[in-house]
Amino acid sequence: MARKTAKSRRGRGEGGIRFREEKNLWEARLSLGYGPDGKRVRKTVYGADKAEVSEKLRKLQADHDAGRLVETEEITTREYLTRWLNNTAKESVGVATWERYRQLVEIYLVPILGGVKLHKLRPLHVEQCYAAMKDGTADRKPAGADTRKSAGVILSAALKHAVQMKLIPHNPAADVKKAKPAVREMAFLTQPQAKRWLTTAKRNQNYALFAAALGSGARQGELLGLTWPDLDLERGTLDVRRALAQVKGKFILKEPKSRTSRRTITLPTFAVDALRDHRAAALKGGRITGPVFCTRTMGYLDRKNVLRACRTITTRTNEAEQGRAVASNEQPDLIPQSLRFHDLRHTHATGLIAAGSSIKAISRRLGHSDISITLKVYGHLLPDDDEKLAGQANALFG
Repeated sequence: MARKTAKSRRGRGEGGIRFREEKNLWEARLSLGYGPDGKRVRKTVYGADKAEVSEKLRKLQADHDAGRLVETEEITTREYLTRWLNNTAKESVGVATWERYRQLVEIYLVPILGGVKLHKLRPLHVEQCYAAMKDGTADRKPAGADTRKSAGVILSAALKHAVQMKLIPHNPAADVKKAKPAVREMAFLTQPQAKRWLTTAKRNQNYALFAAALGSGARQGELLGLTWPDLDLERGTLDVRRALAQVKGKFILKEPKSRTSRRTITLPTFAVDALRDHRAAALKGGRITGPVFCTRTMGYLDRKNVLRACRTITTRTNEAEQGRAVASNEQPDLIPQSLRFHDLRHTHATGLIAAGSSIKAISRRLGHSDISITLKVYGHLLPDDDEKLAGQANALFG
């Protein structure tokens, strides 16, 4: 008598069909392997007849083969966002940007959406999340429009990745409207204001930093990360090779924002002169081995202290202007007290635009990755020369 062979155990991705008499339905079960707790994970479907449940099982197996069933039955939005933040996002953005992501994920997105299973997350959940952020709670302050928009951008990016990884079939945040922050007018100094401000700045120990900012249009982190080999004062150039980030009080040198951010900037004479004097002072004070712009102990400059110096210079400039205006019986031309260091970059760009410089050359000087970024930020400041163009067309073809 032939021996009966043992029934083979179904493997992962294989399914079985049987009739469930107590339910009067056909049942198909698909094994998805084992979960984090060591228990087998299965997906079960039912049908009125064997053909129906067989078709459902076929679709399940196709989804499994395509990776669409991996963990989606058990993983929560909290688990997914935490994993995305610490793996995917950490590899694709800078340190300071990642820290901002972490704050928004941990303070808002996870507390509000974390308990929802990832595969059950719907646009309504996302919409309710934005509303909850706006209202706030006893433990969490209401979030402004800027914060809500940033959180929405992060959530959408994270869920887009989940779609790419085939964890979910669609992005539930894609069609939910994000908050619209109020449009802020760009702050910059007029030419007379900039000259007065820079004159006042000569009394500040960081005058060379402010002269370099107004003369180059470089970003604050790019300037604060400079070392003396990055400057060629004979040629009058500045090489941007790195940027200084400040996260939780710690200083981190990082790569520039983009490939085009790594660039050489030719400096105007007033900035070169300021840097020469600054270098002489660094040699005399024994700080030549430190960063170009540093503390007395050759440490990096804190952004808060730089901002404080900006505000002090603005205050003193306005005080002098008010005195001049009173003496001349004129209206004072005051600088907004809210002026930031970054507004020196805006001042540099708008001044060049007003002088009729090439927008492409300005874009390259600012280190923008695409000229469209420059146009988006500064396009409204470009002169409307339509009448001039009409005259040129007449000269050419009339």
